[in-house]
Amino acid sequence: MRVTLCFGGSIIAPDKPDLECIREIAGVLRELREKKHDILVVVGGGRTSRAYIDVARKLKASDPYCDVIGIDATRLNARLLIAALGELAEPNPATTFEVAIRVMLRGKIPVMGGTTPGQTTDAVAAMLASSSRSEMLAYLTDVSGVYTADPKLNPNARKFETMTVQQLMGLVSGVKMEPGMKVIIDPIAARIIERSRIRTLVLGRQEIKRLPEIVGGGSHSGTTILPK
Repeated sequence: MRVTLCFGGSIIAPDKPDLECIREIAGVLRELREKKHDILVVVGGGRTSRAYIDVARKLKASDPYCDVIGIDATRLNARLLIAALGELAEPNPATTFEVAIRVMLRGKIPVMGGTTPGQTTDAVAAMLASSSRSEMLAYLTDVSGVYTADPKLNPNARKFETMTVQQLMGLVSGVKMEPGMKVIIDPIAARIIERSRIRTLVLGRQEIKRLPEIVGGGSHSGTTILPK
């Protein structure tokens, strides 16, 4: 199976780089390749990205410039995962979808950060999944699925076990696109998922170790977003 995986900065570097999490992800990616799955990876910026963007804003940097700073942070996180993967990855983050797909076709795991100002890594992952004709797209984050509200702020928030992409778009339609934004899946990514009709999962940090089983069709505790 061909799978695009997006690991949020919230789990790669919640306050600082999480060494054990990065090692766990690398081990799981190795296992997936050993099982002959084609794997493509996108890494988010998380708090590292937002911390630098916040300072840049105070220095009167423009939004496009803040976006570039955010992209740099995602690529820094990507380099840590590349280091953990060793010979299984190229030494530098892929900066275009074409390069990422060529790396995957050579039997290696491409690791991307951000690509273009104005786009989050949510959208990058969705576009990579669409461009590579992945059969599954999975977002792994510090929240265990898609909820009716932020479960960290609202204890009454209800998690969706399954939802349609139209329901997802309804939830995120009012989200303001800006550098450093924090949302499970942003509106641009939701539209790409709708257009490409790709089966999408939103999974919590605890499901990383179960990814080989989940990719193989096993159950999970997150949210499945149905293409229609």
